[in-house]
Amino acid sequence: MGKKQYIVKFAGLPVGTHEFEFDIKDKFFEQFEDSEIQKADLKARVVLLKQNNLMQMEFNIKGTVELPCDRCLINYDFPIEAEDKLVIKSGNPDDSNDLFLIMNEGEGQADVSHYLYEYIVLALPFRRVPCEIDKKFKCDEETLSKLNENLAEEEPNPIWEKLNKLKYNKN
Repeated sequence: MGKKQYIVKFAGLPVGTHEFEFDIKDKFFEQFEDSEIQKADLKARVVLLKQNNLMQMEFNIKGTVELPCDRCLINYDFPIEAEDKLVIKSGNPDDSNDLFLIMNEGEGQADVSHYLYEYIVLALPFRRVPCEIDKKFKCDEETLSKLNENLAEEEPNPIWEKLNKLKYNKN
């Protein structure tokens, strides 16, 4: 499942709507350095609207990615649903941005792997505590108790003393 698998070939396609589907599994994320996602089971549907002067791609990504709980570090499957659009037109490729993919005149295909990756990562929650969302999920009590023990053993840091006085309005 290398990068070659995530190429949309539009050369020779007639004007109109065309659909492409991609399976995104664990191996997909290996190509992105420092990716926090290691396991995934996603399907991406890309609808290409080809016109005479430009093209538009609509991305629809659904499935799950495995994430660690922020509290207890136990892994859980997080459902992903992401939608986004990308406009493709001819011009100077250096002018490309998040909304426009600008390609050299005559190019007949586009590698969408980077866009798929970005859309998936942007769909991840900032805070990952599944037990607050789904009551069926239970945090790992052993890990939580060890964390609480370590926090209780720490001595108060004198650096924060002045801030705590301000916080609690103490002189």
